[in-house]
Amino acid sequence: MRPGDRIELLATDLDLEGLGVGRAGDIDVHAVDLLPGERAEVAIDHVSRHAPRAWAAAGRRLGPPAPERVTPPCPAFPRCGGCAWQHLDGAAQLEHKRRRVERALGTLSPAPAVAPVVPSPNQLGYRNKASYVVSGAGGHPALGAYAARSHAWVDTAGCRVVMPVVDRTAAAVRAALSGGELAVYDESLRAGHLRYAVVRASRAGQVLVGLVATSAAPRPALERAAAAVMAEPGVAGVVWVANDATSGTIIPPDAAIRVLAGAPSIGETLAGVAVDVGIDSFLQIHLDQAEAMYARLADLVGAGPTTRAIDLYCGLGAIAFTLAVRGARALGLERNPSAARAAGRAAERAGLAERARFTAAPAAELPRLLGREPVDLIVVNPPRQGLDPVVRRELAAHPPPLLAYVSCGPESLARDLAELARGGLEVDAVEPFDLMPGTGHVETLVIARRSGRARDRS
Repeated sequence: MRPGDRIELLATDLDLEGLGVGRAGDIDVHAVDLLPGERAEVAIDHVSRHAPRAWAAAGRRLGPPAPERVTPPCPAFPRCGGCAWQHLDGAAQLEHKRRRVERALGTLSPAPAVAPVVPSPNQLGYRNKASYVVSGAGGHPALGAYAARSHAWVDTAGCRVVMPVVDRTAAAVRAALSGGELAVYDESLRAGHLRYAVVRASRAGQVLVGLVATSAAPRPALERAAAAVMAEPGVAGVVWVANDATSGTIIPPDAAIRVLAGAPSIGETLAGVAVDVGIDSFLQIHLDQAEAMYARLADLVGAGPTTRAIDLYCGLGAIAFTLAVRGARALGLERNPSAARAAGRAAERAGLAERARFTAAPAAELPRLLGREPVDLIVVNPPRQGLDPVVRRELAAHPPPLLAYVSCGPESLARDLAELARGGLEVDAVEPFDLMPGTGHVETLVIARRSGRARDRS
C-alpha cells in the first residue's frame, strides 16, 4: 500500500480522532468522514513505517450512510478537530465509549463487567475552559485552533461546545488584540510575542482570561489589551502567562503568571465548597458531570464519618471535598503548590480544615504517608498516562481496603489494574462517565477492594 492508492474500505470501528477504521489486508486504514458501517472508495494519504496502519480520505460513497450519522452542530467541524465525533449520534457515541473501556479492560483476568456510560446532561455548551492558538492571519491577531494532525490554523469563532460566555469573551479578546501592538509569535522564526489565549469561566458566569505571551512581550501593550477585555461583562480578571517554551506547551508548569487587570482567579464551588480557580488550575471542563461522578464514587465507597482517605492527584480538592462533606477525613496530595494552597484556603473558609487537608507533594510521596496515615480508602485521579510507577508499586505491595480510581485513559487504566490485581486488589465496579460529548474521550470510575489473600499476606 502506498500514498495515492485508491481502495474500497468498509469501516468497522471509530478512532479517537473521529476517523472510520477498516481493514485492508493486514493494515488498519483510518479514513476521514467514514463511520462504522459505511463503505467508500478512499484515497491513501499516508502509510506508517512503524506499524500496519494507514490514513486516507473518503471519496465516492458505496452505499447508504450509517443510521447513526447526524449533522454536526458546530460550525468549525470537522476542520478544528476538537470534537471529532459530532457527526455520530449521541447514543452511538456512548456505546463506542463503553466498548473502548471494555476492550482495554478485556486484557484483565477475569475481565470485569463494564456498566453503560452515564450520559452527559448536555451535549453542547458544557466546556468551562478553552485554549486558543493566536494567529496572525491577514495581518491581524485572531483566535482558533490547529487542525488535527497539522499546524494548519482554523478559526473557531462561534464554537457551540464551550459555554456561551467563553465564546463571547474570546470574541472580546480578538477585538482587544486587533490593534496590532502585539506581534503574533512565529514558531519557525522564534519571533513575536502573542502565542495563545486561555478563557475559563465559572458556572456563575465569572470569567478569567490568560494572555499567553513571551516573557519579553511589552507589558504596557498587554495591559491595554487587558483593559479592553475587562469591559466585557463577566470578566473578573486578565493575567499574563509568560511562555518561552520551544514546545507547543500552552501553560508551562513553572510559568510566571502576572495580573494585568482585575483578579488573579475566579470563584467556583466544588461539592458546595467555594474554591479560587486560577488560569493554571486543573479542573474538569464539564464540572456538573464530574461532580456527579465524584458523588457516585462517594456512594460506592460508603463515605462517612469513619472513613479515612488519601486523595492522590487531587487538584483543587474536588474529590476530597466530596468525601469531607459526608464526614470523611481526607488528605489530598497535589504537585501544583498553588492548587494545594487554594484547596487548603477553601477548606478553612468552609470550616472543613479538620476533615480536608492538603499538601503540595507529588503522588510518589504515598509510601511515606502510608507509614504514618492509616487509611480505609485511597483515591487516585492521575493524568492520561496513568499512575506514577512508585504509586503503582506501593499500591500493589500494600493494597488498601478500598481503592477508587478515576481514569481518563482506559489503556493506562488496564495496565495499572493488571499490576494492582497481582497485589490482591479485585475490581468491584467499572462505571464510565461521558464528560466530553462529541469526542472519543471517556472517564472511568473503578472501585477495587482488597482480596482475602491480600489481607492474609499482610
